[in-house]
Amino acid sequence: MYTLKIQKLRNQIDRIDNTLEKVNLLTQAIRIADENEDIEWGYELRLELINEEIDLAYSTESLPAFAWVLQAYDENPDLFSEEDFLWQYKWMMSELYDNPEVSREQIDAALSDFEMRLLRNGYGRRAIHNEELSDALAQRDLDAVELALQKVKASQRDDMSDCEACEMDAEVSAALLKSGYAAATEKALPLVEKQFTCAHVPLRTTVNLAYEGYRNGDMEKALQMAQQAEQEIYKKERDSSILLSAIKLATYFSYTDLPKAKEWIERYLPWADGPDNRRMFQLACHMEEAMRQFDPEELFDLELKESHNLFQGRQQYQAKEIAAHYRRLAEELAQRFDQRNGNNNFRKQLNMA
Repeated sequence: MYTLKIQKLRNQIDRIDNTLEKVNLLTQAIRIADENEDIEWGYELRLELINEEIDLAYSTESLPAFAWVLQAYDENPDLFSEEDFLWQYKWMMSELYDNPEVSREQIDAALSDFEMRLLRNGYGRRAIHNEELSDALAQRDLDAVELALQKVKASQRDDMSDCEACEMDAEVSAALLKSGYAAATEKALPLVEKQFTCAHVPLRTTVNLAYEGYRNGDMEKALQMAQQAEQEIYKKERDSSILLSAIKLATYFSYTDLPKAKEWIERYLPWADGPDNRRMFQLACHMEEAMRQFDPEELFDLELKESHNLFQGRQQYQAKEIAAHYRRLAEELAQRFDQRNGNNNFRKQLNMA
């Protein structure tokens, strides 16, 4: 009977478009499988949950689900295939880097374990170096970025590497740090022209170029990139994984079109109800910067859930209190990440915002 209940939930999942609802239904199905000690259903459902949650702005269920999958495989290697979850392992490495509660020792141990599983399944180390580069870029650590780039370029592409669009976008971000806006704009051309695309590119690229274009006085190019990014966001407006890009674009609009910036913040900031991680730090920096462009008394209508870190039990918030809130949050997260990483890279970013 329990398998019928699970199948009924899966049929419901197939009929809906809302990713959060899908995750909730999968969580129910997993609970039923676990109550009946059905390891095969538990394994399959958890992989489905991870695949769904990747499309949300923040994930909360994926890490514990993946830890269960790893243990299930290691205890039953004849029952499952390790290749089933190597892609998900890539995503979970990003989640570990994102979480300030995870120590560098734990990250290094997980990275070594991931590397071992990649190599014994016939893959190279490029996926490992992709993760190292992503972390270096998040910290804006120029030396670490250069080292990780060299490792990526020295390793062969395989089916576990980041897609070509994501790798090129990472090179654009690296060029911004190493060589400046002009070099990054030139390197981004194939992405802007959509010669290479994926779920996150060219949106991420065009948002960054709009913001950096304004900061570098290239108003015409910045506007062009902002318009292209806006079109990309409208294509994905039900996909909450666009949250950080939408907020960064709103920060650009706060310099060029205050009414539009306000509209975007009121639309997308309520989505920012996830855990305190690297993306929340970046969002907090963007929000504090955007709020500085408004009159301190400007009121924002925000329909926030109780789980949202800004929630005060009301719907209207002044620009000055939003700015103060996100400044405090950014400072707290910078301290936690820098303590974890043993440097002051996040504090430097906060001071430059």
